Amino acid sequence: MKYAVISDVHANLEAAEACFREIEKLKADRIICLGDLVDYCAQPNEVISIIRKKCDIVVLGNHDEAQYNFKLSDRFNERARISSIHTRSVLDKDNLEYIKTLKLTCTENNLLFVHSSPLKPNDYRYVLSEDSAAEAFSVFFEQVCFIGHSHKPVIFESSEDGINITGEGQLNRTNRYIINVGSVGQPRDGNPELSFGFFDDEEFLYRNVRVSYDTLSASQKIKNEKLPDFLAERIISGI
Repeated sequence: MKYAVISDVHANLEAAEACFREIEKLKADRIICLGDLVDYCAQPNEVISIIRKKCDIVVLGNHDEAQYNFKLSDRFNERARISSIHTRSVLDKDNLEYIKTLKLTCTENNLLFVHSSPLKPNDYRYVLSEDSAAEAFSVFFEQVCFIGHSHKPVIFESSEDGINITGEGQLNRTNRYIINVGSVGQPRDGNPELSFGFFDDEEFLYRNVRVSYDTLSASQKIKNEKLPDFLAERIISGI
């Protein structure tokens, strides 16, 4: 089975459309979305619509939950909070009801899918280091866990030698992995190209896919919505 795993699309329609065009070329059997469909960029309804049509599984992200659990946005920084409130004002009722149906985790074929850490997923913790990865590995039993949330692609490998950061490509079938697929709509690793994961569970191969898209158009739409300028600027530089 070939899996395309996307995350953190964040209302960026230009990035979403480019992402799905690339996934079609790769001929994925399953498309999984790890949440955060909304906020930051300008087109939440259009992005939710395309994800509902294209994805086989969608899990809940913190920005999604904040659309009905308003207290959650109190933990956001000021720009994120402004964006979340703006999304509430434009989100279609049908899309809000759809978000409410999403679950925090999903498992299939010895793979776990969750937006943030599998450790208390409703707390939306980050997995950024070997130490936080060790905590996360201790609470799930599947061989591979796919996550997003930090907007930075990384692979943590758990082996008899301990937990280390490793590279993409051929994975070791005797080890376990936490794979952050990065962000489609707002990459933060210094590379403005959208990021997602492509995993072949038969060959046990993983690739981080990067694709360029029309960041200038997406950026201008953010400005047109009168959202914070920084949100418009960061997708151009990938920070």
